[in-house]
Amino acid sequence: MNYISFFSTENIIRILCKYRAKAANKRHEKHMMRDISLHVSTNKILSSENNEEFQILQDFFPKRRQWIQLNESERKSCNSSIKINELRLYKSYIKTKENIKEGKIDAPEWYLNLLDYVEKIQLIIINVENSDYVMSKPQIRGIKKKIKKKVLICRPIALYDITDKIICSLTAKYLTQFFEHLFLDCSYAFRAKNNNNDIPTHHDCIQAILDNRKKEKDLWVAECDIQKFFDTVQHEYLLKIFDNLSLRIESEKNIVLDNKAKIIFKLFLDSFSFQENILSLNSDPQWFNSRGLPNGNFDWVEKELNDKFGDSYTSKYILGVPQGNAISCFISNLILHNVDEKVLESQSDVFYLRYCDDMVLMHKNNNTCRQNLDVFMTALHENFLLYHNPKKTLNYKERKNSLEFWDNKSKEPFYWGNKHLDENNIPWVSFVGYQVNFYGKIRVRKATLRKETKKQTETSQKVLKALGKLRESDVIEEKNSRKSINQLVSTLQQKLISMSVGRVNILNHKNPQSQALCWTNGFKKLSTNKITSTQLKYLDRRRRIQLKRIPFELREIKKRLVKKDTNQPKTLDEISFKGGAFSYYNFLKHKK
Repeated sequence: MNYISFFSTENIIRILCKYRAKAANKRHEKHMMRDISLHVSTNKILSSENNEEFQILQDFFPKRRQWIQLNESERKSCNSSIKINELRLYKSYIKTKENIKEGKIDAPEWYLNLLDYVEKIQLIIINVENSDYVMSKPQIRGIKKKIKKKVLICRPIALYDITDKIICSLTAKYLTQFFEHLFLDCSYAFRAKNNNNDIPTHHDCIQAILDNRKKEKDLWVAECDIQKFFDTVQHEYLLKIFDNLSLRIESEKNIVLDNKAKIIFKLFLDSFSFQENILSLNSDPQWFNSRGLPNGNFDWVEKELNDKFGDSYTSKYILGVPQGNAISCFISNLILHNVDEKVLESQSDVFYLRYCDDMVLMHKNNNTCRQNLDVFMTALHENFLLYHNPKKTLNYKERKNSLEFWDNKSKEPFYWGNKHLDENNIPWVSFVGYQVNFYGKIRVRKATLRKETKKQTETSQKVLKALGKLRESDVIEEKNSRKSINQLVSTLQQKLISMSVGRVNILNHKNPQSQALCWTNGFKKLSTNKITSTQLKYLDRRRRIQLKRIPFELREIKKRLVKKDTNQPKTLDEISFKGGAFSYYNFLKHKK
């Protein structure tokens, strides 16, 4: 397996096409707000001039109006606007390359810029063993997580510049394929394609749980949540695992890890540490305030680490890998591979699944399940990782106890069964956003439903804010709107539909699983039953509430559309009620 081949001209250009298509999608979102509003706040919406990555990407491709259109079969092969634009960009590059080769045109400036940049990245990789290339420190972005004791706890996301991001992305692909020879089938996240040319997903985890439930009538289940996984990975120990496992693959499979990939991996680790890049920001309130995160803070488990691994542990060792990077995803499988092996070696018939840093254990015997949970926790400790201590739930039938059960991040073995037969039985198992009951019925986690309804509200709020409703008491004035009430409601309606069920139309609504980048596609394993039907109908009701709320908020707008010829049939977009084809529930109705 040749590491250099991963940095072929085609691979790098395809990644650049993907980034440019995503940037176009983000600009489309901003343009939508500016197209409906005359309010002064929307004058600041187009901030791409200050976006360094966007400026770089613009220089590598033709103007958007010059992107080559796709034919019908090419469009049908794409399930999202991002994929369509990605393919248009690559097709524009290929067509330009052919025209230059045939002497029809001179090479345009963007084409020369693109090839120069590709060559720059390739030279970095080719010469990395003898050069002074250093991966730049990432920019840190805080994402709101929760409020704890009046402090806004944030999740740190690391953003690398575009060159380092491409190098990390392609290096992660190489490392994932190289270590795939060793990784076990119990691990489902961030894997390479299997023998069926498929990449395992979280949906496959749920299918495995359902299959296991069919085989075993009596099952005890345990869960253990790793505490601050990405923030606490020890660099020195990680490099030791990296070297040991790569040597093991070399001896067993006679495949040698490219030294250039080793260097890039080490440079990636050198570019970040939680202590230096994240923890230092907690002493700078202005950093949080300037980013709209007043009273913000990044959570840190210094006391827990020092208690478990020595008083000077956090000062002695470099800890943490950046969240949001492709190599970090690979690291989760690398460091937890030892844990996977320990668990499966302890008991051959244990059912064990792991998706990144989430896990679930099942066995028909309570004591065996408990022993395997102990093995898992011990293995975490040996790999210098923390975990939330499992808790026991008694009398699940009492509401207070059932609420505590779902609040517990780690759970001691519980019997997966009917709570009405035994008060200590737990009817549901939760994993990767799904919940499965002892009958094999699936539902969505309540927290996930709340998150989706919150997103619906936030999307409506963005429209109102763009029109001038900056505070609860503000009234939207007619002078702030470019559109009529009906047009504004239609715009919001189409946005809510696309983010919930995708770009649905009359031709494709009976094949909802063909959609991409929408909420329903994150839950492909849902099946028709009373519980899921109720949940999805609830989401439809909540969406309708937002659409009914908007006309009231826009009551001061008197603009009206020019009436069209009444003899002409109404198009689908002009009908205020879209119909069941555009509902969350339609996903269940037509799911195959």
